[in-house]
Amino acid sequence: MFKKIIVFLLIGSIALFIFSCNIFKEGTYTRSVEVEEREPHNVESGSVVVYDEDGIFYYSEFIFKGAVIDAIEIAIEEYIGGELHYKFYRDVFTFEVEEIYFSEDSSVEVGDVIKVANGSCSNNWIPGTIEMEKDKRYIVLTKKSIDTGTTDFTEYYDYATVGHWSSIILVEDGKYYVDEILESLTGNAEEEFIREDEYFKTTVYVKGEEFGQELEDLILEKKGES
Repeated sequence: MFKKIIVFLLIGSIALFIFSCNIFKEGTYTRSVEVEEREPHNVESGSVVVYDEDGIFYYSEFIFKGAVIDAIEIAIEEYIGGELHYKFYRDVFTFEVEEIYFSEDSSVEVGDVIKVANGSCSNNWIPGTIEMEKDKRYIVLTKKSIDTGTTDFTEYYDYATVGHWSSIILVEDGKYYVDEILESLTGNAEEEFIREDEYFKTTVYVKGEEFGQELEDLILEKKGES
């Protein structure tokens, strides 16, 4: 009889544990909500990792030129056990890919539509960030979106910028606007100017049509054949 009671209690405990785990699992999820741009921006006060040129190319998995066809700011809400745990703010830019300089994913082709996120946005602003705009063209050095154990980032965007500004190159009227961090690409610039944002200051170099070939040569040097 005593053994039967122990077995019964053991079975009951296991069932309760499984039931509790299922409740917790079912209550762990993410959702995305579009948010309004915050003015003035909520400036981030913490430390920020800034990659040098080698770091940017090392982490780049997809380098392309494209046109922004849509731009929104979202909050990815992470729920754990049914309760809101954290909000990840992102700017998400929808691109039509026009030229591919480097890709670790052979399935992506010119003409494809992809989504690229920048973790710095108006609700969580890092001074110096380049906020890409709809109907403008950029060359962007990106890394693949990855999921964590509790947040499915890949559900909301395909790639993320490697740097908040230095990996974003505006292409306008045949000119390429290159940040000083990409020092190998700043030579023989047609002009240069200082860009400032809050306490941030950097030099931007304006390059001409030769930039495309210079970029391809540098990618070959840094990354090898794609």
